[in-house]
Parts: sequence; C-alpha cells; structure tokens
Amino acid sequence: MRERTAMTGFGNRVTYEGMGALDEKARQAIANARSKRVDWSQVYGSYAQAAQHTAYAAANRVPLFPKPQPAPLDRGLRIDRLAMALADGTAREDVISMIDEDVLTRTGVDIRGKFFANGETFGARIPVSGYMSPEMTLFVLKLMMKGASVVPITEHGEEPVPYGISVVAPFADQALNALQITEGIARLGRQFLTPAQRDRYNAARNAAIRQRDEASAAGSGPATRSAVPPELDPINDYARFLEKPLSLRDLVRDSYPRPKQGEAVRDDFAARLQPDLEALARFTGMGWVGGGGAVDDFGNNTRDWMLLEAFIKGGKLVAGICYGAIALAQVKDSLTGAYLLQGHFATGHGDADNYTENTATMNLDGTYRVAISGAAPIHLSDMLKQAIGTGEGGYVMELGQAPMAVLSGGQIITGNTVEDGDTAADLLLASQLGGLTGNYFIAGDGRGRVLTKDDPAVQHVTR
Repeated sequence: MRERTAMTGFGNRVTYEGMGALDEKARQAIANARSKRVDWSQVYGSYAQAAQHTAYAAANRVPLFPKPQPAPLDRGLRIDRLAMALADGTAREDVISMIDEDVLTRTGVDIRGKFFANGETFGARIPVSGYMSPEMTLFVLKLMMKGASVVPITEHGEEPVPYGISVVAPFADQALNALQITEGIARLGRQFLTPAQRDRYNAARNAAIRQRDEASAAGSGPATRSAVPPELDPINDYARFLEKPLSLRDLVRDSYPRPKQGEAVRDDFAARLQPDLEALARFTGMGWVGGGGAVDDFGNNTRDWMLLEAFIKGGKLVAGICYGAIALAQVKDSLTGAYLLQGHFATGHGDADNYTENTATMNLDGTYRVAISGAAPIHLSDMLKQAIGTGEGGYVMELGQAPMAVLSGGQIITGNTVEDGDTAADLLLASQLGGLTGNYFIAGDGRGRVLTKDDPAVQHVTR
C-alpha cells in the first residue's frame, strides 16, 4: 500500500506502510555508529526489505517541481539579453550600463562609473574541451568591459575545443529541462571561436548543407535531413581571445616532489616553486571555468592546487564556475592537509544534476559517448560538502533558481551551473569595485541576500 505525506521542501513524499519506522531505525543506526561502520542488519531483516526501502528513499532523495516540465523552459533571464547585445555589437557604453544594472539589481552594489584602472589582470582557467557558454564568455566580457585584462590559461597553452551544443541553440539541461543555451548565448559563443575553430565549424556546416540537399533531391522526408548549424557572424576581436592561451605548466612548473626523486630534491624543489608562485602576483584573481571538460582538466590537477593555495592564503579572489568548482573542492593546505574551503559557503551541481545521465561526457560534435553512461564521474556537491566541513559555512542550493552564485568571506566565489559565469562576474565586480564583503547569495534574477548559516538554502554536513 502506498500513501503520500507532506514534507517541507520536498512537496509530496511517497511512502509505504512501515516506512516511517524503518526511516527512524536507519537514522538511529547511523547516529549510533558515530562515524564507524554501520550495522545494517540492525535495520533490515531481509534483502527484500532493504530493496524496498532503498527504492522509496531514492524516490524521495531530491526535490522535484510540483508538476512535470515536458517542454524546455525559457526563463527569460537577463543573461540572454546581455549576450545578444554583445553579439550584436551594441555600443560599449550601453553594454556597460547593462552590466552595472545587473550588479545593482542582483547585489544592491552601485558600480556605475567605477572601473579597473590600475592594470588589474584576471586569469581564466579554461578546460581544453567544454562549453563556449556564459561560464566563460560573460565572465570574461563583464570583467573586460569594466576595464580589467583577462588572460586565458589552458593546461599546455593549447586552444580549447568547444562542445557543439554550446554554439548551437537550443540546449536544455538534463535535470530541470530549462534552456541554458539560448540563441543569444549560442551566437556570442560562436563569436569566440578561433579562426581555426571557425574553419572546422564551417566544414561541418557545409557537410550538413550537402546532406540536406542530397536528401531533399532524393525525396527524403525532413526527418532524414541533417540540421544545418547557423551561419557565423563576421569575425571580430572575440575570436582572438582563445587563440594563444598561456600554459599552466609554464606558470607553475611543478607542484610537489615525487617519492622517486629522493630526499635531496626538497631544497631545489622549493627554490624552483617559490619564484613561480611569487610571479603569480601579477594576477588580481582567477576563475576556473566549468563544463564537462573541467572534470577531466581540473580534477586532481596539482598545479591548479598550488596556484589556488597561494591565491587563497595570499588574499586573492578566486572563482569556481559550475564544474570548475572541483578545483576549490579539492585544494588543501600543504602543511596540515586541511581543506581551504573549510568553513566557507559554496554552491555547485547538486543531486538533481550529478546523477543524471547525459550531463558531462560528450563527444566534440555534441553527441553523447555511447560506451558509458554519460553521467558526470564526480559528485560535486558531496565533494564541496566534505571540503566545507561541519562547522561554519555550508553547501548552498535552491531548486530551480537561476542564476545562482555565492560569495564567501568576500574572497571565494562559486557559481552553480551554465548561467553562472555571468553572476560570478557580478559578485566579483561588486566585491572589487563596490566593496561587497562577507557572504552573499544570488538566487534568481532579482536581488540576492546576505548569506547566514541559518539560511534555508544552506545544507549542513553531519558526520
């Protein structure tokens, strides 16, 4: 027998007779273990009982919308209007007014008439493969329009390769069915294609046109004809941004010694690493851009760790956008092993995104890899929770809110998903040009709020 009961934050929760008692036994077993091994035989009397309880607990695991959303939802966000204005070549002063309005609307901080004017330079760590989306384009352009210099950095200084879906609209995310790549966003992304990438794009477009024409001449129906990607705009300055990135391996030549090198190497190693880290003082801050490629590029990247450790300890601003936050979730203090995100607030993909197939593992032509599930190989929200710990701070999430970004301690910025290169830039500008400090949460396209540990969007970690 099934029945439904209300549960705050989750709407209707599906249950069965006796489930409540098992819920309590499971919670008590975990509490009694006190971080030791859980004796599940004290909860379940049979495999069938464990299977049923597991199935129903999984059905209640994540918040759901009250009604299904079968059609992609266009939320009409400010981000698309700004992307289209930039792609249209709107006058610089008008674009700056739009950026200032975004910052004022979302943070309450007025940066009108304020610009970076002292040679401030920000780094943008770009995955070698990923999205030409607002995670990168609007993060970069908002800073540049306000006077900063932005330098792209890839692992070896190579040109990154964009996923096809990031330059051809529409694309809806797999969890919320919300449009993330709209035509304005895709068009701006296409303008960031380098000359070599434009050649490959046009070759693919011409092949699609030929296939369409051949299918039409043969009398085939529309379903058998290839979709033709949009024509590119004339090349502009954006196309040069990713053409010659800096190499991370030139900036940080090594991270820490290998055991095989022996004890004698320590002095020489420290003497080599110190000037590399000192030279990074040229950067005011740095952002790690997301997309599926970030999981591969930034995960366990010890050079990123060394850079981040020096930046966080040295008071420089850092940002992790979407899966780019994996770098923040992993970096630790080299002396004690403590996570540097400890006690902070942060957001990133949650349960509703991380388990879903077809979110991160994608071929360069935009198709999903057929040999594997398509699910992201990491659970970012759990990694962030582990790094934040059980004391201050917390993991921040509100279902269906976009955009969503967090400033923690006036220094560490995290953005939840594709749209949030835009909002991460807003928090950076509000902090650097407008004096925003402390903890702040942008949730939705209106005014955000000061973030406290008692905020309903904060999820605390228990051990």
